[in-house]
Amino acid sequence: MNRQAGFSKIKLLFWLAVLAAGVWSTYLILPVYTTYWKIQDALSSTAEGMIGETESKVRRRLPEIFKIKYIAKKDVPDAFHRNLVVEASEERLLIESEYDETVWLLGPVQEVDVDGYYEEEELKGMDKIRVKGRLDFHFNPYAEFP
Repeated sequence: MNRQAGFSKIKLLFWLAVLAAGVWSTYLILPVYTTYWKIQDALSSTAEGMIGETESKVRRRLPEIFKIKYIAKKDVPDAFHRNLVVEASEERLLIESEYDETVWLLGPVQEVDVDGYYEEEELKGMDKIRVKGRLDFHFNPYAEFP
């Protein structure tokens, strides 16, 4: 009887560990997607509401729209602003950008050079495991009206 009880405790611990890993991954990944969805919504509403405006006016208005949509400046990567494309005419408005986000499930690599880069072959210890928990996401928010 005790053997079966011990076996069920091991199974319980295993499934709790699997559940905890899933919750932890979701906790780290969900904010990245939430920010993308907010940015996409902001671009869509901007494209629909500012048809016929100039490119410079649209670019100036975007930070205000982000604030209205509760998008913090720290949540929007610099690459978004560098890659922002706005094409405006009287009857059409296109806004798009692209950026990458990295999520480190086990924390970022510690052994990096002064520029923040590392060679995967040269990693030691826990950094070899950390780099396996790296998830890279590529986002391309796009809005066009009409």
